[in-house]
Amino acid sequence: MAVAALILGILSLIIMWIPGIGAVAIVTSLIAVALGVVGRKQLALVGQPTGMATAGFVLGLISLILSSLFTLMCACVICAVPFL
Repeated sequence: MAVAALILGILSLIIMWIPGIGAVAIVTSLIAVALGVVGRKQLALVGQPTGMATAGFVLGLISLILSSLFTLMCACVICAVPFL
């Protein structure tokens, strides 16, 4: 779970910058956040270090915030431009 959260967190940060499919980063970051939370709980129960799960959670959260803002800004720009 922790490795998957970290990989999806990094992947969502990369996908966020690609025009046209940046909204896909919202989905991958939501999955990264969920896997990070579950991974932290599982690793804490068995006494393992939770660093990778925490990193995946934080990267997913940052990507979720940024990709949501970028998608919202693009939608506002598209709505503000008059169609000819």
